[in-house]
Amino acid sequence: MEIYERIVQLRIKKSISQKELAKKINIDDSTMNKIEKGNRPIRDKELAKIADVLEVSTDYLLGRVKNNIADTIAAHIDSNVTEEDIKEILAYIEEKRKEHANEKEINITEVASREDKEINKFVDENEDFKAVAARVMNDAEAVKAVKSFIEYYEQQKKD
Repeated sequence: MEIYERIVQLRIKKSISQKELAKKINIDDSTMNKIEKGNRPIRDKELAKIADVLEVSTDYLLGRVKNNIADTIAAHIDSNVTEEDIKEILAYIEEKRKEHANEKEINITEVASREDKEINKFVDENEDFKAVAARVMNDAEAVKAVKSFIEYYEQQKKD
């Protein structure tokens, strides 16, 4: 996966629009669009800002490391943590992974269409559009996620 693909994937996962991300890292919308299409290289300062906004390391965006939740949590734990505390945290993480391992994909497009008339109209007009999620989310989260997907989808159709 290329860096621009990771950025798009994370941005959508966090329900941040392309325009919002551009604003947060202080570049114009068209530049962000070019970055997300892989048509413009990312400058070092932009990479650092994007990583901060998306709450990942620059190494993760560059494909050097996987975004390991255990490492992320460990980086935020103060120096007084005991080995027993770390074991408990890792056990909790493993428990959560197991809980979510068997979750099935849900069609959030259907959920969002029931909750939002604009999304419903868009889905009716664009039969090839589909958004799914690997976890269960509430209806409000589904609407927000699908709106982000629609924005990306429409941008891709324009270019």
